Amino acid sequence: PLYQGEDEINLFALATVLLRWRRSIVAAGVFGGVLGLAMGLTSTRVYKSTATFIPQGSEGGVSGLALAASQFGIRVPSGGHAWGPPVYVALLRSRALLEPIALDTLVVAEDGGRRVALMDLLEIDDTAPELRVELAVRSLGKIVTASEVRALGAARVSVTTRWPSVSLALVQRLVDGVNEFNLDTRKSQAEAERQFVEVQAEEAERALRGAEDRLQSFLQRNRAFASSPELAFEHDRLEREVALRHQVYTTLLQNREEARIREVRDTPVITVLEDPRLPVVGEARRSVQKAILGGLLGGILGVLIAFLGQGVAGARRTPSDEAREFFALASEVTPKFLRKGGR
Repeated sequence: PLYQGEDEINLFALATVLLRWRRSIVAAGVFGGVLGLAMGLTSTRVYKSTATFIPQGSEGGVSGLALAASQFGIRVPSGGHAWGPPVYVALLRSRALLEPIALDTLVVAEDGGRRVALMDLLEIDDTAPELRVELAVRSLGKIVTASEVRALGAARVSVTTRWPSVSLALVQRLVDGVNEFNLDTRKSQAEAERQFVEVQAEEAERALRGAEDRLQSFLQRNRAFASSPELAFEHDRLEREVALRHQVYTTLLQNREEARIREVRDTPVITVLEDPRLPVVGEARRSVQKAILGGLLGGILGVLIAFLGQGVAGARRTPSDEAREFFALASEVTPKFLRKGGR
């Protein structure tokens, strides 16, 4: 028996089973290795193109929205460094970036410069438009690899396809898409900041005009205020209020102009460290690794078959009630021509 007691395993019986079935185990391992080697040698050669880029820092450190809000005691966190490499990695895998590319067409230089829809290159055959787009986005996501380069504080994107020109074109589209998405996002933020600052500037202008009117009214009523300490104090307070309101109003006007400039600016917000290149050498097929893995899996399968066969043989020699029922049911479902003696 393989087990001695409840928890102990009979190592000699275990070794005996492996030796008894050694030919089957070796045959399964060899078959798995040959199958893995064949899969590696016959697999389609693929080509990978890669690009690496790093996010640019904030231009001014603090946005116009934060500056304007700070004048009213509101603290707004600066978004200058919020778009780190992990955000770009998630963006490169997002549907917002992949779907427009999946709906586009590409020039395949290896096919005589013919322009082909990416869905056709990905072999998406479904006729339903919505499902076709969904399958295309999923297939595109499988050939796109995005990762963070911590040492550089950068993001890296790679595309692997059967066509070198397609791999290059897709990586370039992804980098361009990231930049366009960033520009659109920054312009939207600048537009929101401009609208916010314009509203606050109007209110600040009204407050400034009110403070100036109060100072003017005071001066008209009290021409000789210097001789009275109370009137002099009131005059100084009104002047300080006018100066403060004027400073707030001036700052808001400056922020409004800065937001308008950011709203129309098209400066890239990423710096490409490694430009995508046309791959001239295909990726390794890893035939040896596949052969070794196939051999290991085949050997493990052979061992499992050996223990299963040994268990079945033991059950036939000393059958229990469960074993008798199992063999009876197995005999019933087995076709007659496969039974021993054709019975």
